[in-house]
Amino acid sequence: MARVPLHRQVRDELLERIRTMRVGELIPPEPELEKEFGVSRSTVRTAVESLVTDGYLEKRQGRGTRVRDRPETQDVGRVYSWTDEMRRRGVPTSSSHLVIRRERPGRRVAAELGIKRDASVVVISRVRHVNDVPVAIMVNFLDERRVPGLVERGLHGDSLYENLVATYGLDLVAGEETIRARDATAVEAALLDIEEGASVLNVRRRTLDSRNVPVEVVDMVARGDRYQYHADLTGGGPRRAQPPPT
Repeated sequence: MARVPLHRQVRDELLERIRTMRVGELIPPEPELEKEFGVSRSTVRTAVESLVTDGYLEKRQGRGTRVRDRPETQDVGRVYSWTDEMRRRGVPTSSSHLVIRRERPGRRVAAELGIKRDASVVVISRVRHVNDVPVAIMVNFLDERRVPGLVERGLHGDSLYENLVATYGLDLVAGEETIRARDATAVEAALLDIEEGASVLNVRRRTLDSRNVPVEVVDMVARGDRYQYHADLTGGGPRRAQPPPT
């Protein structure tokens, strides 16, 4: 059996420790960890850098290395309400920069919603926060015929999906989602409190009702350091490669 590398052993022990620590609490400096574990400085540094890369620790110049908030995880493979998902995880959420307006759809949105270009869509844009930290910019596009009066009425509470079910009887049961990584624009960086060019996840989703009719299109930009996706996979036979979408 292969021997577990020293840096991995140190990493695993550190991980167990920081899981019991408070967010923002400092871990011991590298010289102390070197003595505690009886390993070289390079071994300690490799272990710590691994935990930084995985989002468990954060290094601040001149301030040491501290425990950071865990990235929020979204399960792939089911329709979800962002607010309900975070609530299920026991994480406090809020929104800022909320704007609700009506406009003519662009070519892409019209095609995704199956409506004409001269139709009217309701656009809801906001910045979503977790523990008062901006995590994602979310923009929802809805066919106004499905949600009459929403612009004037506004949202009741923080969950759009709860409003769609309670007020309009819309049942969101299926969807399709595309996720890609890219760099943050200057505007996105300012709203998310990150550096321009930092890594973000751009999520595009179309949600369908029980009649397989499109209800909404969502375009979300999430911080790469604070948001991640999880998928449960099953085995299967070989599949023919599909060309990328154009």
